[in-house]
Order: sequence, then structure tokens, then C-alpha cells
Amino acid sequence: MNVKRMKNKKDILHPDHLEHVREIAQDELRAIRIMLLNQWHWVLLSLLGLIVLLYFFNPLPPSKIVLASGQANSSLEVWAKRYQQYFLDAGVNLELVPTKGAQENIELINQQKVHAALSQGGMPVSREGIYSLGSIGFMPLWLFYRTDGFDDPNQFLEKKKISVNVPGSGTHRLIETILAQHELKIGQQSNFIELPSVPSVKELLAGKIDAVALVAGMESGNVQSILKDPSIKIYDFGMARAYEKHLDFIEVVNVPRGAIDMKPITPQKDVAMPATTTVLLVDEDLHPAIQYLFLKASKDLNKEYKPFFNRPGGFPAYLDPTVPESEIAERFYEHGLFPLDRFVPFWLASFLDRAWFYLVAALAVVYPLMRISPQYRLVDFKLSLDRAYAVLKSIEKEVERSHAIVELEAQSDALNQLIHSTKKLWVPIGCKESYFQLMQNIGIVEAEIAKKLEEARSAE
Repeated sequence: MNVKRMKNKKDILHPDHLEHVREIAQDELRAIRIMLLNQWHWVLLSLLGLIVLLYFFNPLPPSKIVLASGQANSSLEVWAKRYQQYFLDAGVNLELVPTKGAQENIELINQQKVHAALSQGGMPVSREGIYSLGSIGFMPLWLFYRTDGFDDPNQFLEKKKISVNVPGSGTHRLIETILAQHELKIGQQSNFIELPSVPSVKELLAGKIDAVALVAGMESGNVQSILKDPSIKIYDFGMARAYEKHLDFIEVVNVPRGAIDMKPITPQKDVAMPATTTVLLVDEDLHPAIQYLFLKASKDLNKEYKPFFNRPGGFPAYLDPTVPESEIAERFYEHGLFPLDRFVPFWLASFLDRAWFYLVAALAVVYPLMRISPQYRLVDFKLSLDRAYAVLKSIEKEVERSHAIVELEAQSDALNQLIHSTKKLWVPIGCKESYFQLMQNIGIVEAEIAKKLEEARSAE
């Protein structure tokens, strides 16, 4: 029975790990409190440094951003909606402003009516303080037509009824640029009509016009609508390479025979097209974390949607020097995503990416203070211990000189006060042996007082 009771009884020497952790935490907190009280000037300096760092790097981005997008069903609108959903998932509201296209987008960001804008390569901005986050994809110049084309592009451009989109659109701007290579102007050609993208597509599908020019990626709803009609052909720009030589921002993309569809085979032959790129522009005041989020989104979205027209190295990439590159983009393309990007919010990843050098410098100042903090556990206790021994020594000397009952009782009261204060001492982990040695020494003096009191009372 007694053996069973002993087995059920908890071993008082069994280590309690949770209690040990709690004691360590209490020790650390008390050490920090004491350090703050004694080293307040260094702590204040560190806090001021942190405030300055946060002020200049402003880690928290705005919760609402305005982006100039484009016409309905255009590549710009498709990309804008992809960004909108991506930003929503990251907790940022991206408001889209529909426009006529890339040219109007540039006007809006020039006037600082939007924070960011989707543009296209080769289109300059009219003020300083606008930067490029790079190109996010190719936008070929599609020329869809119903009737047979001409080998001579000049004849095609001069005789066919072609929609060249509206002023303010990227298509209109690129057509103007290419026509200039042939010494032609839109206003001088009666066969050119200026219609927005959606009406242009409807007119072509209805057979009311001969051709439609669209600067768009394969993701464009307008392009997809036209490609569904097998009677409509894609114009093969035989002079695409020539445009590439004359215009720095133009690259040639190819659609191989049957690449779009195998039944019916679309296109029926290899097609070459001059292409520019979709460029993401931002105002210089746009928060760096939002710029970082745009770049991250561009990378992830290109990986998710796998562009039909790609390049070695993929997108995004800084390809068009017409608009200067953002510092955030330059760092992004050089170093990639911040190493901890998957584990922290985008704004924190951006902040750490920009401020890591200053954080390391701040740590170099704060670290010595952190090293000091644990020592306060021992320093405070040792000072209290030394003080207790000093008081005990003083009481011991008085006891040696005292013979009267009144004097000895006074020293007994002083010793009791010391015992009371000693029991209230904060005893850090690892210092309990010193504490009990003190209590043992107090007990020796206490026994000496009791002995002398007994002798004094017997002598009376």
C-alpha cells in the first residue's frame, strides 16, 4: 500500500520544464526593465533612430491605387483586371480607369490623375517623375482582313478600308509611326476610319470594312473574337524586319502555321508581325511596396497565363529605354524577389529589401545593449547580495559589542528586517546557491544573538 502511494506521488526533484521557461521569461523581462531604467539614454537614441528609419522608408503602403487601363476587351484591360484581382488578394484596392488606350493613359499619368498606367513601348512621357517598371508582354500589330491582300504593303494601306482605332489609343499611335515609314498619314487616307476596338471588330465581322488594325496580345478579347471567324485572315507583314531595323522599340514576332488552331489550320501560313510591348508606368511618388507588388504580380501572372508571344528570359523585363527605369524595378531585375517574400507580407518584403543595410547598421548599435540586458539579472542580484552582507556584517559587529538585553533585542529586530528584505529579493536562475548561503550566514548571526540574549537574561 505504501509502495503504491509512493509510486503515485510526484517526484519533487523531477524537472518542470514549463516552470523553468516561465522563470527564464520573468528573469529576462525584469532584466530588460532594469536595463531600460539604467540605460534610458541609449534606449531613447535607438528609438529615435528607428523612428527616423520608418519615416524615410515608410513601410506601410496606401490601401487604394488608381491604374489607367484601356478599351473594353483590349489587352490593356485584360492585364488591368488581372492586376486588380492580384492586388485584391494582397489586400490592396486597385481602381481601374477605362481609357481610349495607351496614349490617353500617358496623358492621365502626366497629369497625375492616376498612380500607374499601362502603356506601350516607344511612347514617351512629357514630364519628369514618371518611371517604367518594365515590359510585361508583347503586343503585336495585328492586321485582320477579309479579302486577299497585296504583296506590296503600300497598295494594301492605300486601297483597303481599314479601321486604325481612335486617337489616344496605342494602335492609332503605332499605325501613325509605321505609316510615316511609307510617307503616309492617317488624315490623308480616305480609306482609314477611326473607330474604337469593339465597334471595329463588329464592323469587320459584319463585312462592312475590309480590315482592322489592333495592337494587342493574344489574351485580348477582341483578337479572340476575330480568330473565331475562319474567313478572316491575318496579314503577314513582309516588311516586319525592316520596321524592326528602323524603329528601336519594334521587335518581330511570328505565328507559325497552325499555331492558333489545327482544325481549320490557322493561320494557313507562317505570319510575321511587328510588335511593341505592354509597359507599366508609375509615378515617382507611388509607394515602393506597391511598385514591388506590381513587379511581383507581373512575374507571377506571366507564369500563370503563359504568354503566347514570349522571349528568352521571359517577362517582365526592362526592354524599352524610352522611359527611365524605376530604382525598385532595377533592384528587382538584378536580385529578384526578396528571399523572405513567401513568408512575409509584400509590404514588409519591400521594406526589408530597401532598408536591410540600415537595419544591419541599427542592429550594430542595439546589439551591445542586447548583450548587456542578461547581465542585469546577475548585476542587480549581486549588488543586493553585497548590500545584505554589509548589513549583516554591521549587525554582527554590534552584537559583539552589545551585552545589554535592550541592545541585543535592537540587533535582533534589525536582523529580522534583513531576513524580511532578503526573502523578497529577486533571485535569478543560477543564483539560488548564493541566496541560501546568505540565509545560512544570517542564521549563524541569528543564533549568536539568541545565545547572548539567553546569557544576558540568565545573568539578571
